Amino acid sequence: MLPFWILFSLTLGVCSGAVSVEPLPPIPYVERPVEIQVAYPTPWMPAPDVDSTFIFGTVGTGSAKLSINGSPVQVAPNGAFLAFLPMPEDRRFRLVAIKDGRRYGHTFSYLPPERETKTRDTRTVFEPFDPARSAVVTGGQDTLATGSEIKFASPEPGADRRWFFPKGSRLEVTGRRGDLLSVRLTDKTTAWMDTSLVTFVDDDIRPEGGGHVSLHSSGRSTDVTIPAGYAPFLIDPRSNEVLVTVYGRDIGLEEVEAKDMEMVSSVAWTSSTPDSSVLRIVLREALWGYKAFYEPDGNLVVRLRRAPELDPGMPFKGVKILIDPGHPPGGAIGPTGLREPEANLAISLDLARMLRERGAEVVLTRTTPEPMVSETDDAQELWRRVAYAVEEDVDLLVSVHNNAFPEGTNPFLNYGTEVYYYHPFSESLARVLACEIAGVTGLPHLGAKRRSLALVRPTWMPSVLTESVFLMFPEQEEALRDRAFVARLAAAHARGIEAFLRQWIRV
Repeated sequence: MLPFWILFSLTLGVCSGAVSVEPLPPIPYVERPVEIQVAYPTPWMPAPDVDSTFIFGTVGTGSAKLSINGSPVQVAPNGAFLAFLPMPEDRRFRLVAIKDGRRYGHTFSYLPPERETKTRDTRTVFEPFDPARSAVVTGGQDTLATGSEIKFASPEPGADRRWFFPKGSRLEVTGRRGDLLSVRLTDKTTAWMDTSLVTFVDDDIRPEGGGHVSLHSSGRSTDVTIPAGYAPFLIDPRSNEVLVTVYGRDIGLEEVEAKDMEMVSSVAWTSSTPDSSVLRIVLREALWGYKAFYEPDGNLVVRLRRAPELDPGMPFKGVKILIDPGHPPGGAIGPTGLREPEANLAISLDLARMLRERGAEVVLTRTTPEPMVSETDDAQELWRRVAYAVEEDVDLLVSVHNNAFPEGTNPFLNYGTEVYYYHPFSESLARVLACEIAGVTGLPHLGAKRRSLALVRPTWMPSVLTESVFLMFPEQEEALRDRAFVARLAAAHARGIEAFLRQWIRV
């Protein structure tokens, strides 16, 4: 069992050591003829519904002065610029550059009102089903392992995901609002999910669960099999325990013997009502990851994964790591045209080399500018990357990105280095990576943030998504063109991963 101080550090997260912060590389001076180009907003995009917004691009030379709609805007030595300005009433940004007494003009226009696509009003009256209707989840995947192409439900329409239902889940649907279904989990708990995810059936599809909870260990995992009868469920993973709520099933309170189990200390039903039953699985060590799926008889299997055996002298030895260079399709762009997929790939290739030199087995989702999926479909691309991590049975997933802001955000007040995670067992990895990367960028340390993103939802391994710098800033974009800075970023990622692994070395 991991000592208490290690379990505590897994939650807290610390940097591996003092990091010497170097300033971002200086932007080289560029002397060229004036050529005004707006990188963002993109041509003929609809005007966002915000009071102020950002605009960035280049004037081609560092020796020009620039104003936009009459406001002076700083020009970087390479000609790049970034401004945050009030949204113009006429939906036009007028850029004027002056060099050697000569004026150069450029006007950016948002999509005219008559060409805008109006957003469909999805508000509808709730249509109750009396009696409630039975439905089966038929979309998505069979297991929660990917956490991405798995069908989700939310406590309110439009709210964050809370429940994830694999194929076969049997639901009680109490009504419809537009394209959303209201699913009764308990008398006090309602979940909302898309109608496309389920198929209605005529009969009562909730067979009674039967049998007892059983445990079986093999290699690095322990299976906890629960007589759920295809009932929907919620898994709440914590540092040294897992709570499994089975809805619509009174299974009964019963202590489950867990002797001779390396990973599991005890299993017991902590509460049981006609609405739900809660199983508490106490672990001898912190959780590394899990899968959850139904057996053909409707039993629910929760497969708990323990940490790999790590060598104190070579913590990367035997560890399989997936590095995901984020995008394409999509991605941010810088003022002079550097695209995020290009920058992410450069960092990832350096990182992969460094990890291999330290003894890790590394796989990458891509090693070229091309996406994994030939079709430029964001959802399919994200799903394929996550599925690849599960298929390869990797120990860690690190998705490498650089950041961009949503419309209306003042970039000068909100920039920094941050790392995203979703599951509690990924938080420590996010924390140490954020600390190490911020030490290299010298930007404000925004820390680890929990967010429901496809690349951090996999349940089978700790998964994080790093956001080192913001491409829209001229000096941060230019830094990503600097090979030495890219190498330092990659090294910071490697230090963070190593610090995380060392927290798991058994003593």
